[in-house]
Amino acid sequence: MKNGLANRQKLAYTIITLVLLSSLSTLTAQAAVVRYTLDNVIQDDNQQMTGSFLWNYTEGDFENGSGVFTELYIPDYGSDISALTITFDVANSIEFSLTANINNQGVDVTLFLLSPLGPAQSADLDLTRSKYAIEVGSRAGNYQSGSITPELAAVPAPAALWLFLSGLTGLFGITKWAGRNRQTTS
Repeated sequence: MKNGLANRQKLAYTIITLVLLSSLSTLTAQAAVVRYTLDNVIQDDNQQMTGSFLWNYTEGDFENGSGVFTELYIPDYGSDISALTITFDVANSIEFSLTANINNQGVDVTLFLLSPLGPAQSADLDLTRSKYAIEVGSRAGNYQSGSITPELAAVPAPAALWLFLSGLTGLFGITKWAGRNRQTTS
């Protein structure tokens, strides 16, 4: 009877160890989020473009993340983000476009960067190449200033952490249970 109990305890320890090890391996590839703000992005007609976006990425793979604007205002267009196609290339540029149709005349804004964005690295706009065109060129020009600045956002704990903690709690529970069973069988 003692051998059966000992074998079950070994099996339980083995299973818990495997769960904990798999949880630890997923902890190493954590997701991260950075909030970026468009700072002092001024068009050559002195109107300011404002906004901020979240960049979600896996640590160690920043370039292949994905972005979403949480707020945006483009002078002479407004702030309807849902109608825009927004393309992120954190190494080179951010482009906003809206194909002209019967309801509007289109938007084409490209903010070229002088250096790649990073988790804690700002990028100034390339003022020579960054351009805007609202309503198919009726309002078009360059930018006279601007940068994109990161601000670290709070990130919730990943699911792997919760799995790891629940496995650790289970390990302590089984250890306590096995200790009680040894005392009652002796």
